[in-house]
Amino acid sequence: MEALVRKLFHVLSALIFVAVLSIVAAAQDLNDSDLILAGEKAWADAPVRHDYETFAKYMSEHYVLIEVNTEPGKKPALEVSTKAQWVERVSSGREKYDAVEIHDLKVLLNGEVATVTGQYSQKGTQDGKDISAAGLYVDTWVKRQGKWLLVSSVFP
Repeated sequence: MEALVRKLFHVLSALIFVAVLSIVAAAQDLNDSDLILAGEKAWADAPVRHDYETFAKYMSEHYVLIEVNTEPGKKPALEVSTKAQWVERVSSGREKYDAVEIHDLKVLLNGEVATVTGQYSQKGTQDGKDISAAGLYVDTWVKRQGKWLLVSSVFP
């Protein structure tokens, strides 16, 4: 009987341990999701507020912006910009944003990589040309040294 009680104790201890780990992991995911969503919102708002330092700080040094060009009558193409190129366009005033709205955001966590999907609308200009648009987008975040950074964005 004592052996059975001991086995039951060990089984229950193991189950409790697994349950606690699951709760901790879920809480960590929720915390990371909240941090990423807050970063998404601050990053989207930064160029509207002309806060180029905040705009740049959320992007990793190797960040890439990928724009899918599907203009009617033209061959589809991917246009890639580096962090330095995009920050320069925005901070120089060549690319201006009057408004940026993001909504319907979903964070998909995979360890220290997160994919954010959402919808956006923007009003702005680039080199005097209207770049107002709306659509879907995908951002990829990576956790480095405890900090979430954007590594890429894909916009239609």
